[in-house]
Amino acid sequence: MLIVVAIIGALSAVVISFYGRYHRDVVLRVRDQRNAQEITSLTMGANAAGAEVIAPDDMEQTILNLIEGRNGKVGAFKGHHFGLSKLTAEEIAGAMRYLRWHAGFPSYVPEGVPAVDAGN
Repeated sequence: MLIVVAIIGALSAVVISFYGRYHRDVVLRVRDQRNAQEITSLTMGANAAGAEVIAPDDMEQTILNLIEGRNGKVGAFKGHHFGLSKLTAEEIAGAMRYLRWHAGFPSYVPEGVPAVDAGN
């Protein structure tokens, strides 16, 4: 009986370890996707208000511009600050896996962008 309990305990440890690693991967993927969505949304809003956040063909610089923040220059959002909360280098790289340029604007790609195309 003691051997059965030990085997069940060992199997449980393996399963819990696997589940924890899988869960972490899912959480990180969702975080990166959400950051990419936020970047896309904020860029569009800032651009509509005349805030110069887009660095053409440079996704990372565009994200850094959003982190730094810019003020709107026209319309109802004139003077409104468009800024993104501080992201780590890991979070920026993660978000860039779900962003690509489309018609001069960052575009969210839910399935992700191939590594050679990331940010372009």
